[in-house]
Amino acid sequence: MSALFRHITPVPPGSATGQVAAVYDQVDAEFSSIGPAVMMMSPAPELLAPGWALLRESLLAGAAPRWHKEAVAASVSQANRCEYDTAGHLAFLETAGGEDVARALRDGGEPADKDVAAVVRWAKATGVPGSPDQGMPPVPGALAPEYIGTALALHFVNRMVLILLAEHLLPGGMRESDTTRPFEGAPVARAVERRRSGDGLLLLDGEAGPAPAWAGESSVGTAYAALRDSAAKGGFLLSEDARAAVRDSVGRHLGGRLPVEDGWPATSLDALAPGDRAGATLAILAALAPDRITEDDVVRWRTGQYSDHCLLHLLAFGAMLAVERIEAGIARTPATGGR
Repeated sequence: MSALFRHITPVPPGSATGQVAAVYDQVDAEFSSIGPAVMMMSPAPELLAPGWALLRESLLAGAAPRWHKEAVAASVSQANRCEYDTAGHLAFLETAGGEDVARALRDGGEPADKDVAAVVRWAKATGVPGSPDQGMPPVPGALAPEYIGTALALHFVNRMVLILLAEHLLPGGMRESDTTRPFEGAPVARAVERRRSGDGLLLLDGEAGPAPAWAGESSVGTAYAALRDSAAKGGFLLSEDARAAVRDSVGRHLGGRLPVEDGWPATSLDALAPGDRAGATLAILAALAPDRITEDDVVRWRTGQYSDHCLLHLLAFGAMLAVERIEAGIARTPATGGR
């Protein structure tokens, strides 16, 4: 199993208890067998549960066609250059009835259906600051929370996958009929059925803060708020000055992915105390260039005192700062800069 993951040791399905076991059970019943993209968050149940709830309440539940939302998930993943999630959601897209759309996306083209093509353009633009396609999705207003929630969930998950899963890992067999998989435990897609809204919220602990306005009264908003609030706690692993530096860096770049030049972001953190720079670097990279985080970056911060639980919270803090900036671009509202 260790060959599938970087930086953390996950909880295997057979050893899971409590909240982790409850999440695994719901994922296994409704979405897929337990693969690496689920297990990677298991050392921090406070992140695993709301992360899954956001994906479930937006992608699996609700009134919008599942295959439309799978097109959003696959398109966001393509834009983020996340091969693992792209492959997985293209397979789900085919299973849900969007074979032609999946084929077009694999070929780098646009779907023939103009309405779906507009949704795909929007999804790919959500993480591009200033894009004219970045605002609210081109769908009926009542369905918007499902599309926005799906996009934001994938922006978060993509970042964590790029950090925590082995480079070039793919999900392998995604269907019950597949007989060959590249690794044991490759996820198998469950039957595509519309799930009951709200069941993902039953896995959450405690009260979440206010849901965003775009979510209305939907369960998507509650799940998003829970993930946002849990991720924000990772900021307290940094000093106040380091938190401010991370927020400033992510805010200046509006959460958009950056090609990282040699020395960046370390050179932008010169004003911080030396002991603050390693953690701030991890958080900024998690937000803006997750695929550039190395084992040396992680070891430099951990110094033998921080657990997998701590690492996941720090990475989630950075990743969600980017997601909040993307959310603000979609809703055309001021970003909070982290709570």
